[in-house]
Amino acid sequence: MEYEESLEYIANFPRFKKEPGLEGMYELLKALGDPQKSLKTINIAGTNGKGSVVSMLASVLSTAGYKTGRYISPYVLEFRERMMINGKMIGKKRLVKVVEAVKEKADMLIEKGVMLNGFEITTAVAFLWFAEENCDVVVLETGLGGRFDATNTIPSPILQIITAVGLDHMAQLGNTVEEITTEKCGIMREGCTLLTSPGQDPRAVTVMINKCAEMNATFITGSAGKGKIVSMGVDGTELLVGKTELTIPLVGKHQINNALTVVSAVDVLREKHFNITDEHVVEGIAATKFPARFELCSKRPLVILDGAHNPQAAAALAENVKAFLPEKRTLLFGMMADKDCAAVIDIVAPLFERIIAVPVANPRAIAPTELAALAAKHCENVTAEENAALALEKALASLKEDEALVVAGSLYLAAELRPALMRFKGHPKDE
Repeated sequence: MEYEESLEYIANFPRFKKEPGLEGMYELLKALGDPQKSLKTINIAGTNGKGSVVSMLASVLSTAGYKTGRYISPYVLEFRERMMINGKMIGKKRLVKVVEAVKEKADMLIEKGVMLNGFEITTAVAFLWFAEENCDVVVLETGLGGRFDATNTIPSPILQIITAVGLDHMAQLGNTVEEITTEKCGIMREGCTLLTSPGQDPRAVTVMINKCAEMNATFITGSAGKGKIVSMGVDGTELLVGKTELTIPLVGKHQINNALTVVSAVDVLREKHFNITDEHVVEGIAATKFPARFELCSKRPLVILDGAHNPQAAAALAENVKAFLPEKRTLLFGMMADKDCAAVIDIVAPLFERIIAVPVANPRAIAPTELAALAAKHCENVTAEENAALALEKALASLKEDEALVVAGSLYLAAELRPALMRFKGHPKDE
């Protein structure tokens, strides 16, 4: 098997199963020798912020000297971003070998009628690799929900974290914050410690507290109100927490809550005998890299890449746009049709004087003409383009130094266009 073949093997599995459940995942892991049982994990669920928290916390743990696995979903640029150890992606040859090992067992189970999806195969690959590498700790991001997520096969995580909960993936998780929170609380175990981000929706908090009481679990809210902003700009935030000053390279007020969640997680881990100093926290958070989270691609002119694809993420994007960008702004936008496109457009479109709707290279994408029709309610200058790359090229060519371009709406779009944005002559690394 070659590298591309290994990716194709995973991609050929369905995204969802007809009936949710983890029976097939457990059978696959058992056939592989139950690698998940040897892992010490921190499981993180949530609608928004979980990827940022995973990345910051993994960076802190790695800085503290722990061999740290990191598992995220989805990736932005390359599939191998999904699984890293101490910030380094799994090698291509190693990925092929691990996929081959998983394929052997998965194919046998499929012949017996066992149903598996692509995320379960990917998660099994990650678990097997982390176990083979004897990671000290693994920070896991749930892919969807929590209760029936493939990552929820870990028997007893060290810590469970639920970041900001909002309305997303409603077809799979439910139509209310309460229903969605219940699904995300599925990562909890009897007697566990559940940490949630400061600023959490009160409806979600109520569900979590009730669930903790039911499961004899400890409920902790992240360090709400303990952070004092020293400075904030398009390249990050300086935050004073107690006597410790943190540099948060991820931009926006919502990233403050994410960083405070990490600080609180470290407090819990210290109680569990992890040796993590304040210096490790400072260095680890400052070193965090996470593409497509209000990512600064150019300072002159300002070019921003953001994966905002649901109303909560759109609200965070809107806040950053109003705080940090000049009034002359162009939005290049593409989305998945199964997202709440109208709600996202209602939030962000009024902030831009020009909007370019583009296609996303994914069968689930909404047509640019449909997206443009939604945006036209809020902006007079709206166009629909048939080629995202060409549209970006034209937008960058016409961009003046006192203007800003924001590319947003989908992580799939971010993956497609980020290489071109990173080559743009105004990128800060080339200044």
